[in-house]
Amino acid sequence: MTEEKQKILVVDDDPVIRHLLLRVLSKNNFEVILAVNGKEGLAVYKTHRPDLIILDIKMPVMDGFEFISRFKARFDIQETPIIILSSLTNQQDVFQHEGINDYIVKPFKSAQLLKKIRQRLRQHTKKILVVDDEPDFVHSLSLRLSNSGYQVVTAFDGLSALETAKRERPDLMVLDVMMPKLDGFNVCRMLKFDSKYKDINVILLTARSGQESRLIGKQVGADAYLVKPHEDTFLLRIMKELLWD
Repeated sequence: MTEEKQKILVVDDDPVIRHLLLRVLSKNNFEVILAVNGKEGLAVYKTHRPDLIILDIKMPVMDGFEFISRFKARFDIQETPIIILSSLTNQQDVFQHEGINDYIVKPFKSAQLLKKIRQRLRQHTKKILVVDDEPDFVHSLSLRLSNSGYQVVTAFDGLSALETAKRERPDLMVLDVMMPKLDGFNVCRMLKFDSKYKDINVILLTARSGQESRLIGKQVGADAYLVKPHEDTFLLRIMKELLWD
């Protein structure tokens, strides 16, 4: 299976900088999306939902500061780290804007930029709880999710799932239904009907395909209901959609 690359949006009006970043980041296994100004950057962000943004300040049409202001109004500014890459040397002005996580002055060293990128991406890694009573399935899915950049924790029965969810506070659970000690429907219901844990996204992933089971999944508050065997790419797409809500 092919590892899903993390996406980086580069917003810069300088074609030399764009080309350099495209080459350096692609070589280091990132998927790179390019925009020539802040306005285009916002449109590209909405479509591609990158994992990190590298942003210039001085640009035509819409500069970096206006981009951040509009970004903050439209999206969750905590979701995506922003690294400023600019010739401006007054960092105090830059960091007055909420949402900027780091700053590098042009000209820059590729190694320094890559180090900062990896630091920021690690800090924003989403935590996934995988729950199933089949160890081989848990291992396989956990490996797939880890390769896609997620932090993974696991549980093998419903009671452990409930305890782990409350302790680890995952961003999302992939939850089997038919399990010992406590079934997935009850795990989901006990989390979703508790104000402290209701924001944990829950995907029920089960061999039960009937409409009655789907209805129960909806009633207990599941965010999605998928039937085994499943397509990994489809599961990853549903996860990303839920994590960006």
